[in-house]
Amino acid sequence: MKIRDCDATLRPKVRECPYCHEIISLKRCFKYIYRGTNYTTVCNHCNRSVKLAKEPIPFKYCVFAGFLSIYVPMNVFLYVYKMSFFDSLIYSLPFVVTCILVVLILTFSKIRFSGDM
Repeated sequence: MKIRDCDATLRPKVRECPYCHEIISLKRCFKYIYRGTNYTTVCNHCNRSVKLAKEPIPFKYCVFAGFLSIYVPMNVFLYVYKMSFFDSLIYSLPFVVTCILVVLILTFSKIRFSGDM
C-alpha cells in the first residue's frame, strides 16, 4: 500500500502547479490553445511562472484529426450523397465540432506543468 502512495506523489496531478500544488484554472490553460506550447503561464494561486513539462498531445495528431474531421465528411456528402458544396459544409460541421471537443478533452486530461527554468 505504501508503494502506491509513493508512486502517486512522484507524478504530478493534471494541471497542478509544481510550486503550490494547487490546480491551475482552465482559463489559464486555454492560453496554450491560442498561443502555443512554447509560452509560459502564471499560476492563479501563487503567481509563479509555470510551463508545460511536455507537449500533451503531439501537434501532428491534432492536425491529422482536424484534417480528417473536415475532409472525409465533406467528400462523403459531396460525392456519395451528391449534395452541393454549401449543404455538405453545413452537414460536416458537427463532425468538426466533435473532433475539436475530443482533442480539447484529451489535451486538458494530459496537461502537466513544471517549474519555469
